[in-house]
Amino acid sequence: MPTYDIAGVPVEFPYEAYDCQLDYMRAVVRALEVGSNALLESPTGTGKTLCLLCAALGWRRHRAQEVSEARTSWEAQSDATVPLKTCPRIWYSSRTHGQLRQVMSELKRTSYKPASVILGSREHFCVHSSVSRHTGARQNAMCKRARDDCKCHFHVGFRKNGSKVSTALKDIEEIVSTCKEANVCPYYKVREDAKEAELLLIAYDYLIGSQTRESLQISLKNSILIFDEGHNIERSCEASASFELTQADIAGAITELDDAFELISEGTVNAAEALPDMAEDAFLKLMNAAKKHLMGLEDSVSVDKLAKDARTDRMMFKAPGSHILTILGRGSARGGGVAKEDFKNLSNAFKRAMSVLTYSMETASSGGLYLDKLQGLFSAAFKPEVTELDKNYQVLIYEEIGDSKKGSKRKAVDFFSDAAPREGDAVVRTLCLWCFSCSVAMRELQQHEVHSVIITSGTLSPLDSTAEAFGVPFPVVLENTHVIDTRKQLWGGVLTAGPAKITLDASFANRSEQGYLRDLGNTLKGIAACAPDGLLLAFSSYAQKNSILQAWRESGLLEEISNLKPLFEEPQGNAETKLVLERYNTALSKAPMPGRHVGGAILAAVCRGKLCEGIDFTDKQCRMVVMVGIPFPSKYDLRVVMKQSFLDARGSEGDGWRWYNREAIRAVNQTLGRVIRHRNDFGAVLLCDVRYASNRNRLSSWLKPQVAVQTSFEAAVSGCARFFGIVNSESVLAPPTSHGQPDRGSTSTPSGRASEGLGSLSGAGPGNPVGRIADNSSDLGVLGALWRGRKRPKAAEGLTEEALALASALRVVHSPATSSSAVAVRGVTGSQTAAARVPGDRVPTAPRPFIRGATAQKPIST
Repeated sequence: MPTYDIAGVPVEFPYEAYDCQLDYMRAVVRALEVGSNALLESPTGTGKTLCLLCAALGWRRHRAQEVSEARTSWEAQSDATVPLKTCPRIWYSSRTHGQLRQVMSELKRTSYKPASVILGSREHFCVHSSVSRHTGARQNAMCKRARDDCKCHFHVGFRKNGSKVSTALKDIEEIVSTCKEANVCPYYKVREDAKEAELLLIAYDYLIGSQTRESLQISLKNSILIFDEGHNIERSCEASASFELTQADIAGAITELDDAFELISEGTVNAAEALPDMAEDAFLKLMNAAKKHLMGLEDSVSVDKLAKDARTDRMMFKAPGSHILTILGRGSARGGGVAKEDFKNLSNAFKRAMSVLTYSMETASSGGLYLDKLQGLFSAAFKPEVTELDKNYQVLIYEEIGDSKKGSKRKAVDFFSDAAPREGDAVVRTLCLWCFSCSVAMRELQQHEVHSVIITSGTLSPLDSTAEAFGVPFPVVLENTHVIDTRKQLWGGVLTAGPAKITLDASFANRSEQGYLRDLGNTLKGIAACAPDGLLLAFSSYAQKNSILQAWRESGLLEEISNLKPLFEEPQGNAETKLVLERYNTALSKAPMPGRHVGGAILAAVCRGKLCEGIDFTDKQCRMVVMVGIPFPSKYDLRVVMKQSFLDARGSEGDGWRWYNREAIRAVNQTLGRVIRHRNDFGAVLLCDVRYASNRNRLSSWLKPQVAVQTSFEAAVSGCARFFGIVNSESVLAPPTSHGQPDRGSTSTPSGRASEGLGSLSGAGPGNPVGRIADNSSDLGVLGALWRGRKRPKAAEGLTEEALALASALRVVHSPATSSSAVAVRGVTGSQTAAARVPGDRVPTAPRPFIRGATAQKPIST
C-alpha cells in the first residue's frame, strides 16, 4: 500500500493517489498540524471521503507516536515551556446514516483499523419488542422503565456480556445484527464503546444539536469535528437552534399534565413506586402550578395582533428574536407566564409527569410528547443572550387554515424540513422562534475547545461567503480540481429551445404552457435516443415533477419516451425508493432493443431529494443528467421568505436575493455531480432552461468550461451523440485498464471517447475513414486507450491503415510516412484537427489549487 509523506506525516493510501487527492490530504494535514479549521471543496468523484479518512487517521497515528515519545522523554517532561501534545479523537459526521454506511465502507478499504463506532438514537438501535415500536419521549421513558424493572433481557445481556461484542468497523445494521445475536443491547453497547473510541461516526444533526450531543456524555474538548456533505450544514445549524409550536401543542401539554395528575390522584399509578423521592401531595401541587404556567402561555400566543403580509398573503406577526421572552413571560388571567427563573421548576415538573405517564408499559398515553416539545422551546428561548436573540433570531406568529387550497399549495414544499405539514379545518396560531444564522451553532461548538473543525463537500462555492456565514475562522481553504480530464470525459450543454423552437423556460409563469411541456418532452425523446445507460432527469420540486409527468402522460408523450427508455419516478417514501431503484437497475442490465443504438432507463428525481443527494450512482446508473428548471427554494415557504427579509434587514439590500440564488445553484451543482463518480467515469449534462445561458459562470469550476450554450436542439443532440460514439452504428470501446484506483462498476467507454467524440472528426459520411473505423471495435478500443494515455504508442502497431492514420492526426502516435488514407484523414478541416490536438503534453497537468494558509510542502515520497 503506497505511503505518502504529507508535510512530514506518513499517510497510507490504498491506491496510487492523484494530484488532486494529494492536494486535498495536504490541506487536511495542514489544518490538523496547527489546530485550525478548514473549508475544503472537492468535486464529487475525487475520493474526498477516502482522502479525508486516510489523512485524518494518518495524522492521528503520527500524533499518537509523538505523544508516546514525549511521555517517555525526560527532556520533554522537564521543559515546562513546551506544552504537552495530546491525541484528539475524531468525530466524523455526515447528513444521514445511509451516508455514514458508505463512510464505513470506505474505512474498510484503508489500512487503518481504529477503535470506531457509529452513534444513533434508540430508534436506530432498540431491539426490544415493545419499546422499539415507539419513538421520541415515550420510547425513552419506556426504555427506562424496562431497564428499571429488568424487563429488557438485552440490557441485562449488555451488563453481563457487553465486553465480548465488538462494534468496530461495523455499520448500524451490522451492529444491530451482531448485538441481537449475542442478546446485547445495541444502543447501550455503542454508547459504552464511544467513551474509548478513536473514531466516532454520527449524523451531524446529533452532533450540532446541543440536547442530543449532551445526552452522549462525551466531551468535545480537543476533538476533531469533520462535517462531510457540508453543503447542508448551514440549514442544519439553523434548524438546531430554532423552534416552532402551535396552540394545539400547548393544549396537548396541558392534557398530559392532567393525565399525570389523574393517574396519581386516582391511584392508577402507585405514587410511591413511580415517584420514590417525592410525596404524592407535592407532585399534585407541582402539576397544578405547571398547568397554570402553560395556560398563561396558551393565552399569550393570542395577544399579538396579526396583519396581512403583502408578499405571502398571510395573517402574521413579526418581531425581533427577543420578543419571544415577552410572549413567554407575560401570562394571562388564567396563569402566570414562564420566565427564565421558572425554567428549572418547569423542567422538573415535565420530567416527573413523563415518569408517571410511562410508568406502565400498558399505559395508553402520549408519553409526554408535547411536554418534551415545550421543553425544547424553553431551551431555545432562554439559552441565548437578549442581544444574540435580536441579532440572529426572528419571532413569527401566523395563522393557518387547513382547508384553504391556497394555503395547502403554499405548504406543499418545505425547503427547511422533510416533514409533511399537518392540515386541519380550524384556524390555529403557530409560534416560531427561527434562527437565521448558522454561526450560532458553530460558535457553540468552538466554545468546547475543539482541536479543528473541517467542513467538506463537492459544492461549497462561493467559499468566501460560505466561510463568512459560519461565523468562525477558516484559515485553510481549498477549492480542488477533478480527477478526470473533463475535455474527454464530460460533455455539457445549455439548451434554450426545443425541436419546435419553443423557449425552454420553467419559470412559474411559463411552466404550465402546453407548448413548453410538449417541446420539453420531445427534447427528452431526442436526448434519450442518443444517451446510453441511465439518464437522471432532475426536476426542481416534487410538484413540478408530478405536473410535467402528468401532462406527458395525458398527451401520450410519456409512452413515446418510455418506448425509448423506461421511466421510473422517485417516490417520497424510503421503502418505495428501494423498490424503484431495484427496478431501475434491472432495466439498465437489459440489452438495447433490436434496431436501437442505446438502451438503459430514465430515473425522474427531484433536486435536494434522496436520489439527487443521498444515492451514489456509479457508471451506467447515471451516464447523463438532464436538468429541468432551476431549483430555487420555494417562495411559498414562510421560512424562506423570512430569511430573505432577515438577511436584507441585517446586511444590505439584496443579501436575501443573493442567498436565494446561491441555494439554487448549489442544488444544481450537487445534482450535476451525480454524473462523475470516479477516475474512469464519463458522462454528459444538459441544462434545459434558457436562464442557465446567463448563469453558466456560477456552475462548479470543473463543469463550467465544458458546458456550452447550444445553438439549437439539433446541435445538442448531435454533440451528445458524437460524445457517446453514435456515428454510423453503436460502437463501444473496451473497458480501460485500471490506473491505480479501481472502478466501482462497469467502465464501458463510448467510441466517441477517443477524441472528445471521434464523430467530431468524421462528418459521419460512409466514405470517411472514421466511419469505417467506427465498425471496428478493436481499433476503437486501442485508439481510445491511446488518447487517454492508458496505452503506450507501441500499442498502435496492430492498427489498420485507417486507424493508424487517425492516430497520427490526433498526435497520439507519430507516423513518418504519409499514406493516401492518412492524407484523407488529414483532409479534415484545420479547425477540427486543431480541436483534437493538445499543445505540448498529451494530457496537461492541471495547476495546483491554492490552499489558503498553507506553506510549501515537501516532495511526496512513496
